[in-house]
Amino acid sequence: MEINRIVYCDLRRCDSCCANQLCLRMQPPLSLLSVVNQIFGTLIINLIALAHGITLGWVSPSLEYLSSNETHLVGGPMTVEETSWLGASLCIGGMIGVTLYGYLADLIGKRRAMQIIAIPHVAFWLCIIFGNSVLQLCIGRVLAGIAGGGILRIVPLFVADIADPRIRGMLGSLLPVCLNLGTVLAFILGSFVSFRTLPLIVLVLPALFTLAIAFLPETPPCLLRAYRTEKAEQSLMFYRGVRGHFAKSECFRHEFQQLKDGIELETTASDATLSWKDFTTKPARQGLLMGMFLMLLNQSSGSMALITYASSIFELANPPSATTVGVLPASISSIVLATIQLLGTIISLALVDRVGRKLLLIVSCLGMTVGYLTLAGYVHFLLPTGSDPSDSVVSDTVPSITSRLLPICSLSFSILLASIGLLTVPFIVMAEVLPSKIRNIGSTICTTIVALSAFAVLKVFPVLLDTIGLAGTMAGVAVVCLVGATVVILFLPETHGKSLVPIAAEVEQNSERNRTEGV
Repeated sequence: MEINRIVYCDLRRCDSCCANQLCLRMQPPLSLLSVVNQIFGTLIINLIALAHGITLGWVSPSLEYLSSNETHLVGGPMTVEETSWLGASLCIGGMIGVTLYGYLADLIGKRRAMQIIAIPHVAFWLCIIFGNSVLQLCIGRVLAGIAGGGILRIVPLFVADIADPRIRGMLGSLLPVCLNLGTVLAFILGSFVSFRTLPLIVLVLPALFTLAIAFLPETPPCLLRAYRTEKAEQSLMFYRGVRGHFAKSECFRHEFQQLKDGIELETTASDATLSWKDFTTKPARQGLLMGMFLMLLNQSSGSMALITYASSIFELANPPSATTVGVLPASISSIVLATIQLLGTIISLALVDRVGRKLLLIVSCLGMTVGYLTLAGYVHFLLPTGSDPSDSVVSDTVPSITSRLLPICSLSFSILLASIGLLTVPFIVMAEVLPSKIRNIGSTICTTIVALSAFAVLKVFPVLLDTIGLAGTMAGVAVVCLVGATVVILFLPETHGKSLVPIAAEVEQNSERNRTEGV
């Protein structure tokens, strides 16, 4: 059987290794119990991500009701401006949640901070149940955003703390899988149950999460930083599938010693206190810039806006002619789109530890560009503009099957490629390119960028659809994806299968090489 290799570096006992950043030791394959425990822990903390995915998808199926004359809102049907605020208010809470839960994770540990996330999440659904105005719904969305900011802030780092490098990418991909699965559930439930019944069903998830996480050990690094060495070793034994003291292998002892030495070096070294100088080193600058760029690209590519306003987009993309037969209803098209997104995320989970992060990002950005431009071209050149079929090129030159299926096919292709790379990989790479000393605050900064860019995109997207139209909006996000692919090709190092220790140095080497070559 082939023996897997993993990068190790004993920070105290191997000075030459630290200089070269390479110290290869042979390690046997992961035991089944180790894999099961790591997956078990990751699934538990992602229960709240599944619940949050439903809050992300809640807007699209609810807009039809909230914008109709049957709405229970005291102000009557929602306007375009109110719709944009309902979509974007989630991100206001996201900015609060990133900072708040980053602080709580340092203060009380990642596991306990995760437990508190259930509070604003439940508060959101209570606002939906009892709220009767747009303001109250927006307040609920802010609370949901606070929970979402905490999820994006803590879950990737929790996974990075407990996961073996060989399956770290797969486990990290479970976060977007659960978010997307929640979105699919929101679209399906929103199409078949009433506006007020949906929250009562969803509240089961945060209750289950709160119960299950109580049985999950805190991550070893958090326990070591709290000077609970024995508990930290027991935690690592759980996540590595070690059944007892006498079952500890040499590899396990070495991993725990390396982890303990690294934490001790962080906390006791003369320069252990975080300062501005730590952010000015080349690895820190390059890692932080790359993390921020990937987070910005994650949202400015428009994929989250497509899901949030899916029903509205399909209404604009469908031929308006009353004689057109067989066009999928916008609600069904939205379910198809969300299901395709989930499928792409699962494919990403299978590929991220096989083909690497960089290739997935490049293919994702270029594929989204093609899909967006296809839809933009269809809407601009072929879509009917009036109720009379004779007013459009479609009625004369384009088969009816194309007019029925091209919008959903092009958007499904875009979402599929987005889910394979751009919606999943940045959160994995973010934790890998940041130097360990600034990883905590750096991830807070990067996740704040996600919230800021998501707010801007969700607020502007309905306005753009109403002003420059669907074709212009799709062409704009296509350009963003093309620029993103170029930057990834030139500057992002491949972090697949590497220890977190030497990755920052490779970021710096890539930057130096591109600068030398005049890039």
